[in-house]
Amino acid sequence: MSAEAVLYTVADQVGWIRLNRPDQLNALSQEMVAGLARAIAAVETDPEVRVVVLTGQGRAFCAGGDLKGFLGRLEGAEYREFAGDLRRSMDLFLRLEQLPKPVIAAVNGVTVAGGLELILCCDIVIAAAGAQIGDGHLKYGVLPGSGSSVRLPRKLPVNVARRLLLTGELVPAETLLRWGLVNEVVPPAELEATVSALARHMAGLSPLGLAWVKQLAADGLSQPLEGALRNEITTFEAYIRSDDFLEGMRAFSEKRRPRFTGR
Repeated sequence: MSAEAVLYTVADQVGWIRLNRPDQLNALSQEMVAGLARAIAAVETDPEVRVVVLTGQGRAFCAGGDLKGFLGRLEGAEYREFAGDLRRSMDLFLRLEQLPKPVIAAVNGVTVAGGLELILCCDIVIAAAGAQIGDGHLKYGVLPGSGSSVRLPRKLPVNVARRLLLTGELVPAETLLRWGLVNEVVPPAELEATVSALARHMAGLSPLGLAWVKQLAADGLSQPLEGALRNEITTFEAYIRSDDFLEGMRAFSEKRRPRFTGR
């Protein structure tokens, strides 16, 4: 892809998606949403990509929706078109969340509203020290439109989630590390190297195993315990017929690194 609102590159079986409107703090314009859709489609169709990293260029990860753009459309009475775009954005975020490949958020700076909604769709969140993160919608009289009111209470204790939703306040990544939304906080200069090392490690695992474990973990949250356990053993029974399972057993026996193919 060209160096537009979203950059997409692949290195070492890792797909890097970079939000690229640094002068606007990577606010989610229509152009950026379209670029993000193209990048996600590229990830979906490229078997070489085993892990995805989502990050931002400049001093922000993503400052949320492009409110100046919102104002122009509302003053133009484009209500139906605006609502349609919101629905498409929500569908896009769901596609990101449901990718059969692990997604790591490398939170390089300010993360607000739609930015928070993006990291809520990621499997692992690594943040730069000092990054400010929060929902922020109500600060300017906006409602969540891409899932934070639904996903945040599923990721955090309900009272903590409600505090973020109802105050609009931003909190340091270090606080969200204690609350459990962020997995790790590292010095800003070490963020990309830390995330890259983690992504490369995960890319060396079984792609089939990664996809099925991610799906099992998601399914288990919405099922009763006994049903989720049955689903796990049924999936394992299917997985033992895969080339990856056999390769893992052989590699262990032969004391070597496995060479997984995703089959």
